[in-house]
Amino acid sequence: MTINRTMRQILAMCFATITSAAMAQDKIDDMTVHYVDIERFMGPWYVQGHTPLVIDDHSSNQIESYELKDDGTIATSFTFERFGRKITLNPKGRVANKETNSHWKMQFVWPLTSDYLIVRLDADYGTTVISVPGKNLIWIMSRDAEMTDDAYKAIVDDLASDGYAVDKIRRVPQNSPDSAK
Repeated sequence: MTINRTMRQILAMCFATITSAAMAQDKIDDMTVHYVDIERFMGPWYVQGHTPLVIDDHSSNQIESYELKDDGTIATSFTFERFGRKITLNPKGRVANKETNSHWKMQFVWPLTSDYLIVRLDADYGTTVISVPGKNLIWIMSRDAEMTDDAYKAIVDDLASDGYAVDKIRRVPQNSPDSAK
């Protein structure tokens, strides 16, 4: 994949969320979880399912890691394997709603930012779901490399009942549990 194609894909993803920027903040708040302990949320998350983009379609071993920096920004590392190559993207995040910590802005390419909504988070911080205001992009993630089919199906069914675009979700193979190291 060429750099130009990668950049076009990243810009398209930013555009998809920018077009929903006019959505009222209260509607976004209705979509997100009530509160995220930001420090507890930090660390590695294994992507179990996602809405594929050109850059990460047909990929495996997707891991998204977060680190809270002293200035309040969130250093992000999104690593995956695609066609035998390991790829890492490093968007910069920041919390947009500091009351809930569940609405972030992610910046892949300056000056564009994308909404990043934490729409599901279990009580033990073992699984989470990230989406965007249009409910058309989804990332199902867990702290463990493995997730049972029943647990995965329950999350997808729950998202479908709330109107998320689950028909395009792809299960992400996690073949290398230690690839986060």
